[in-house]
Amino acid sequence: MRSNTSNKHDIIRLLSIGAPLVYFAGYLTRKDYSIVMEAIIQSERLSKNVAGLVETLSIISYGSGQIVSGFFGDRIKAHKMVFCGLFVSIIINFMMPAAKPDLRPFLWFVNGFAQSMLWPPMLKILSTHMDRKDYENAAVNMNIAGIFATVLIYLSSSLLWIAVFQNWKLTFYANGTVAFLILLFWSYCCKKIEEADVISSGDPQIVTEQKNEDLKLKPFLLKSGFLLIALAIILQGMLRDGISDWLPSFMANTFSLTSDQAILKSVLLPLIGILSLRFTGFLNRRFVKEETKTAALFFAAAAVICLLLNLSYAHNEYLTVLLSSLIVGAMHAVNLFLVSILPSRFARYGMVSTVSGIVNSLTYVGSAAAIYGFGLLSDRFGWRACTFSWTLIAVFGSLSCLLAVSSWKRFKEH
Repeated sequence: MRSNTSNKHDIIRLLSIGAPLVYFAGYLTRKDYSIVMEAIIQSERLSKNVAGLVETLSIISYGSGQIVSGFFGDRIKAHKMVFCGLFVSIIINFMMPAAKPDLRPFLWFVNGFAQSMLWPPMLKILSTHMDRKDYENAAVNMNIAGIFATVLIYLSSSLLWIAVFQNWKLTFYANGTVAFLILLFWSYCCKKIEEADVISSGDPQIVTEQKNEDLKLKPFLLKSGFLLIALAIILQGMLRDGISDWLPSFMANTFSLTSDQAILKSVLLPLIGILSLRFTGFLNRRFVKEETKTAALFFAAAAVICLLLNLSYAHNEYLTVLLSSLIVGAMHAVNLFLVSILPSRFARYGMVSTVSGIVNSLTYVGSAAAIYGFGLLSDRFGWRACTFSWTLIAVFGSLSCLLAVSSWKRFKEH
């Protein structure tokens, strides 16, 4: 009979593969619409407002669903929630291409809620079976896996499905198929998780199955700086997802590119995101002691880059893509600290999934506002107005994090 230590290491290895794969599949089946949105706009002659509404509704359901999924992720079998969420998302992806335009907002709304069942329960699973080092490595790898999925959609859409077959619908079918294969592997992971009787003996700040302390909500909100952190999370969601989703349209409109050309040039955006997360992971392991202070620095860097983008507006398409990618890369770093790592601080309260759901939902409050708002702003005032708004958002994000530093530090020490 195998020892508990051996079983523990087996589960850690399995989750180190399974968690990033599931997040990869989740991104494939969630980001595909936004990436081919410009192709849909051009082929069906939709306004940016109408096309953006589909993605906005998805983000609303995804963000609100995070809170629900986070709550239940701390109370029921988290691995089954992940399975159900990915399964429903796969079905929706196979339905989207044949659906009438009037039905797509509803389908993508359902998809958003299904997708919300992936992240908070998964962080609960990781925090249960891993120590802090393994947890943070897995969190970085999950974020990188999501960006890899984005790269795959950009490349397959621009070089194959749209450019060669001239059919954006194939993107949904291909992504759904890949996600289904990953779902089969996750079903194997679920079986092993249920079979394993694992009681991890790692860092007690991460690994806990029972609530050891009570969190008093009102003092926490007033004294921890969490409200300022919440504002910063919303602002990084606006920049990260707003720029990511609208960059192909921004490029197509500003430099008179076709949809496949704009999508292909935008592939640099997720590639910079991967490098940013690798660099951020290195910083986190070696130097970072305070999430809010580091997030403030990345927001400040993004503000400077936004200013450069404004100064060089419409000057060069490659410079525009590079600067936009660096902004989004900085926001991936902020997301890692405030959305992926920060919830682990609540393990001693038995609230990792709950807090993860809350902070991730805040990201998509910002995303929904940006995707609809940037579309509306560009329609009425042009893309230059959008790039100016990005600078202001980054500045306010940096200030929010700086103001929260001392309060958050006291909360962690308590």
